[in-house]
Amino acid sequence: MPSSEMYTTASASPRMVTLVREAKGWSQADLAQAAGVTQGFVSKVENSLTELTAERLVAFADALGCPAALLTNHGAQQGIEVSCMFHRRRQSKITVGTAKKIEAVSHLTRITVDALLDGVDTGAETALERMDIDDFDGDAAYIARLLRARWRIPSGPIGNLHALLDDIGVVVVVRALDSTAQDAFSTWPRGKAPLMVVRAGLPPDRERFTICHELGHIVMHVLPNPEQEHQADLFGAEFLMPADDIHPQLAGLTTRDFPRLMELKAQWKVSIAALIQRAKTLDLISDRQFREFRIKLSKLGWNTVEPIDLPVERSCLLDTVIATHRARHGHTDADLARIAYMTPEAFKEHYLRETTRTDLQVVRS
Repeated sequence: MPSSEMYTTASASPRMVTLVREAKGWSQADLAQAAGVTQGFVSKVENSLTELTAERLVAFADALGCPAALLTNHGAQQGIEVSCMFHRRRQSKITVGTAKKIEAVSHLTRITVDALLDGVDTGAETALERMDIDDFDGDAAYIARLLRARWRIPSGPIGNLHALLDDIGVVVVVRALDSTAQDAFSTWPRGKAPLMVVRAGLPPDRERFTICHELGHIVMHVLPNPEQEHQADLFGAEFLMPADDIHPQLAGLTTRDFPRLMELKAQWKVSIAALIQRAKTLDLISDRQFREFRIKLSKLGWNTVEPIDLPVERSCLLDTVIATHRARHGHTDADLARIAYMTPEAFKEHYLRETTRTDLQVVRS
């Protein structure tokens, strides 16, 4: 990472300037006003028609609320451009500007996570492997069963899903995404740790399914395909609710069985809507019954908020990484913010929590 003395000679990466601007939801005119330049100058910088150095580089960094080192980080560009990013969107539309903001936040999170993980072995490459769905005749449920078997997950419900992903080296970051149309992003560039960025504020049941949906993407989808969202849903359902285990509990389900569904929600830690969908997928209810269930959910007001509060889970992998850096290297919070290409204030807001574990291995070159 460049030192502060180098800011006057280093030039900004045009792509990084665009990325940080979009992460703030700003137009070029917004950045121009904040940095005291013209919109035309911002356009030239972002289109590589002029260099951004010295005082103007610092002015841009101050306006964007980021270290100048982030704007001059040319090394992260290849990873940004080639990372295969998968999305989990809801039915409602999302504006182009919001989509750009969300993707920019996800890319910047990728940069921060990669920087924090540098030199720390989480075991991601050995614990998780890609299983291209094309090699399994498109059978997402089979891949989910295979993964559960390889990870030696006992039959029945998964307890703490976040703890499971921590153990295999999948980084889960919960962030505000400014849109209910986007639940999550996931990336797994070659040689890097798998990363999920999940929208803050999701109910625990929906968060768990969203995470398993994203797990399906990063495991199964080397390249995008038209069926990938449906495949990821099938994977997530089988991973959380294996057919062999849940089939007997859903057999004979009728619209009079909502008390039973509430008991199953507490047991399996999934939504009532997901249980109904699972019964439909397993041919345990008819199309007509499925529609009746959906109508009743709507009448009860459970389409948006369901009864039964499930325990909140959280990922601790990055907490452990941060604690390891502190214990092994004596890094301060300011040091960690510099490593993460963030301001101390932003790093504290998004990444600092109580961290006590220090049992990861530090890789020494």
